[in-house]
Order: sequence, then structure tokens, then C-alpha cells
Amino acid sequence: MKIWRKCPLLLLLAVSAVVVEAVGAANLDTAYAGYRAKTAMTPVLAAVFQGAREGKFPWKEEAESALAQGDPEEEEEPAGTEGAPETEPAEESGDAAQETAEGAEETGDAAQETAKGAEETGGEKAAAETVAETETAEGASEGDEKTQEAPEEEEETWEFCRVEEDYFDDALFIGDSRTQGLLEYGGIEDRAAFYCQTSLTVYDLFAKDKAFIREEGEKEKLTLTQALQRHQFGKIYLMIGINEMGTGTPESFFEEYARAVYRIRQLQPDAIVFVQAIMRVAGEKNATDPIFNNTNINIRNVEIATLEDKKDIFYLDVNEAVCDESGNLHGDWTFDQIHLKAKYYEVWKEFLLDHGIVREKSG
Repeated sequence: MKIWRKCPLLLLLAVSAVVVEAVGAANLDTAYAGYRAKTAMTPVLAAVFQGAREGKFPWKEEAESALAQGDPEEEEEPAGTEGAPETEPAEESGDAAQETAEGAEETGDAAQETAKGAEETGGEKAAAETVAETETAEGASEGDEKTQEAPEEEEETWEFCRVEEDYFDDALFIGDSRTQGLLEYGGIEDRAAFYCQTSLTVYDLFAKDKAFIREEGEKEKLTLTQALQRHQFGKIYLMIGINEMGTGTPESFFEEYARAVYRIRQLQPDAIVFVQAIMRVAGEKNATDPIFNNTNINIRNVEIATLEDKKDIFYLDVNEAVCDESGNLHGDWTFDQIHLKAKYYEVWKEFLLDHGIVREKSG
């Protein structure tokens, strides 16, 4: 018994051989009659395997015999066709044959025919459900495709173009003493509005809410908030930042600068906002001043440029027009290394005219 416990597979093979041998012996006169001569020198087990290889099984022989006793005309019409009833009785083929065939569904031909008839009952319903699901899925898929095919509406962007001086008729310039110079020498003081003051900083615009704007007929100065609430503009130009070079850090400066720009956009939602780069200084000051130099200016200008979206906010770098090949403000264009001489404000104005934005109304 120890050997059987150690080798259960061997025990299973031995039991299987005995069962197959018994099946072969019981059907030696029927299913395996043609193999009787072969069993003289070989065991019945060999006849069973030989028959299995050729498709001979005892239950198949019984089913075929039972079917042979039925109505020949019924055999001609295969079971499970569309014209056959869904639950056709099996009286003509014999109750015994039918029961035998049903017991051998997986391997007998008669069982397969019976299964076809049974499958028809639920097949039509399943097919109908499948068609409905397919149509629903296709409809949903078509809807998704149409949604995907529909182009996403992109916000329109605009490019710079040349404009004439009347472009400034609804413009506002905000800034420090450099913007004050444009007011005095740019030749557009009768067209544009100017909210500017010497030594003005970005912190004076909204953080301190400084009153620095004097309007004709007003006794008291207005804050930028008050002035922007009173008047609406089509374009707003901002240049500020040179006076803040020694205050805080580039990061803290930009935070307040960005806050000021978005506040302007809030108060003037229809205006185009031009954020102008801080104008650089001349070469001599750049080389000697540890604070007011072009390296520090450029760092701040890089941050200012990030505010541009080419829809409502545009970045203008006037240094392209007023600086030499070394990137410094032209030495002979300034009287103090920082501010332009009077006649060179015309260059600044022309640069702005070359960089106008005209938003044409669609439709």
C-alpha cells in the first residue's frame, strides 16, 4: 500500500485501465465486433483505444441504432432548422434513443442536433438583444465621432501691424518719468491720456493706492482705481520698473507687477494692454552701477514677457529700437544714462506705431 500512497497517479492509471477494459469487454459483440480478431493476441483495452481512434464509441453505436429505427423522412430534415418547431417532440425517434442522445451531448451527433433545437429557443432572443446593443453602441459611437470631429473653437490671437497716430485716440499711458518724457516730447499729448509721475513705482498703482492723477477741473488728485472707473480706454500702455530696482527682489517685483496688470484688466475689460519692457540704461551706467544695470533689468523683463497671451495682453520691447549692438541704451541718445533726449522720444513713438494691434470684429 505504501507504493500507492507515494504514487497516486499510478493508482489512477491502473483503475482507469480496469474501467476501460471492462467497457471494451461489455461491448465486444457490438461496438468492438470488428476488433475481436485483434484481441486474440492483444487485450480488450487495445480494441477500445483502436476504436476510439477511429471514432467508435458504445454510446454512439446505440444512438445511431435508435435513429435508424425512426422515420427516414425526418432524418432528411436536419433538426434545429428555422422551419422546425422550437420544442419538437421526439416520439418518432424513440424515447430511449432520445434519452440516450441527451445523455451524450458532448460527444454524440444526436445530442448536438438536439442542442441546436434548444439553442434556437434562446438564440433568437439573444440575437435580437445583440442587434439592439450593437445599434445602441453604434449610435453612441457615431455621436462620439461627431463630437470628436467638431473642431474645438480656439481663442483668436493677433499679430502686430503698422498703425497711424489716430490709433492713440483712445489710448492711455501709465508710467514713471520716462513715460512723462513721452508725454512731453512724443507729439501725441493731444491724442492719448497719460497717468504718469516722476519716481512712480508699481507699488503706487494699487498696493498703496496713491493719488497721483490730476484731471482738468478736479481740485484733488485721483488714484488709478478711481480714474480707471471713470474712463474706458481701447489701449493701455504700461512702462514701469526702473525705480523699483533697489527694492525687494525680482520675484516680489513681478508679483506686484502681475497683480497690477490683472487689476487693470479687471477695470478695463475691453482694452488691449501693452506691457512694455523696462528701458535699459547706457553702457557706462551698466558697467558701474551694482543695482541699476542691464542684467537686473533683463531679469525683470523676462518675467514681464510671460504675461503676454497675444489676445488681450501684448509684450513690447522698446529696447529693440533704442539700444546699440551691445544691448545698452545708446550713449549719445541720453543725457543722464537713463532718460532719452527729447528728439529720441520720436523713435519710441514710431516703435509703438509699428506694433499696433487691430482686432477686427468677425461677422
